[in-house]
Amino acid sequence: MLPPIEDSVLQSNPKFASLHEILKVSILTPNGATKLHPAKRERDAVTEELRSVRSRAAKRHILKSALAGVNLSTPPVSAKKTASPLPAELVELILLLISTLFHPVSPIQHKLLFSTTQFQTISQHLPAISALLSSHLHAQALALVRIQTPTINPSFLHRGIPKLCQNVSAIKKEVVERKAELEKRRGVLVTNTTTLLSIYHLASTLTIRLLEQTLHGSVARHTRSHAELLLLTAKSTVLAVKEKSVRAEKIIYTPEVVAALRNYTEELRDGEERLRGRERDAKRVLWGYGVGREEGGEGKEKVMREIARVYGELMREVREVARDVERLRGKLGV
Repeated sequence: MLPPIEDSVLQSNPKFASLHEILKVSILTPNGATKLHPAKRERDAVTEELRSVRSRAAKRHILKSALAGVNLSTPPVSAKKTASPLPAELVELILLLISTLFHPVSPIQHKLLFSTTQFQTISQHLPAISALLSSHLHAQALALVRIQTPTINPSFLHRGIPKLCQNVSAIKKEVVERKAELEKRRGVLVTNTTTLLSIYHLASTLTIRLLEQTLHGSVARHTRSHAELLLLTAKSTVLAVKEKSVRAEKIIYTPEVVAALRNYTEELRDGEERLRGRERDAKRVLWGYGVGREEGGEGKEKVMREIARVYGELMREVREVARDVERLRGKLGV
């Protein structure tokens, strides 16, 4: 796997970026091996032979493991209809084969373990041994199919056995591809994280600079000076208005005007006193007629009101008589 490289490095070095692309696409494989080795054909042949050897070794290992894992207490699947157990001779032969396969011995020990009769009966018991192995491998294959497709109906598990190897290969290939994709995305994530941190650092730097300029920079000083200038201008305007007000008062209120206003104030005060005296005199006159007194004046006040009413009626009658006299004079021609 080629090591990931940040995009900033590739962008700042275009020649290195083109070389990296050539290496990644044309020269190197995803695991870092070369594609253009001079002995590629020989290596491919060796790889193919190694693959076949590994396949044969895997088959032998599977057969040995299956032989060691067979259940000797029950007959194979094909023979389950007969409930008779395995023959003792067959069980003994299988145990000797397992011991020989997993614990290699010398030829002399091999001859001691296997008698001539047992060697002769091996060929006779091969079908039974094959049936046991087939039953064991079939059970393991069914378990693998169940693991691979857990939602399938158990009665259809046997249909997945022929495709088991193909499915396992596909899963392994998918795992490799997803692993490569994961590594690629991890590199992209690292690049994006680095870019994000760079942007965050730039934003923090700009914020600090803006705060410094706002609180202690030229803009803040200019704003503060302008505010102080406006304050001094306002104070000067207030003082000028006060001065003009004082000058206007001095122009309007000259000593003569002030003396005249004082005399006028005195006259107003004297007039107010005279009016109060006349008010007192009028109240005394009204008191004589019983108006405005608090004690014993109600009866007299009613009499005076009645006299005023009668007087008013008499005056109306006098005016009417005068009008009648004037009419008569007009008629008589006097």
